[in-house]
Order: sequence, then C-alpha cells, then structure tokens
Amino acid sequence: MKKSKARFVLAEANVDETNKQLKINMFVIAVVVFLLGVNTIHFIREKSLFYAALVAIMIFLLFFIIKSRKLLKSRNQEIKKTRAY
Repeated sequence: MKKSKARFVLAEANVDETNKQLKINMFVIAVVVFLLGVNTIHFIREKSLFYAALVAIMIFLLFFIIKSRKLLKSRNQEIKKTRAY
C-alpha cells in the first residue's frame, strides 16, 4: 500500500510548519508580482487582449495569495500566544 504524503493542515500546524508555509507564500508572491510586472509591460507595448487577461488573472491570484498569507500569520500568532502560556 502507498502511504499518502502528509499534507499541510492549518488547524494542526505548529510554529515551524506555519513559518515554512509563510516563506513559501512569500516566494510565490514575489514570483506572481514579477510575472505581473512582465505581463503589464507586454500589455503596454502590444495592447493585446491576451496580456490584459493575464494581468487580470494575476491580480486575482495575488488577492487570494495575500489573503492566505494573512490567515497564516494570524494562525502563527495564535500558536505563539498559546505556546507562551
């Protein structure tokens, strides 16, 4: 039988796991912002509908990535607060 790889579950995470996810999240934000900039430059040059759609999708994704980062930060603070007691 194959063992399924342990997935990240926010409700069961400890401080180290949330810190790791925050680092990964920051890297993903940096990549998306870079791609957003590149696509914006292409859109300005070519006035293409394709690049306009890509820019809109990137902004939409960035919104959800930042929202997930806020959730991770709040959970990390909760864990640290309960750990202090």
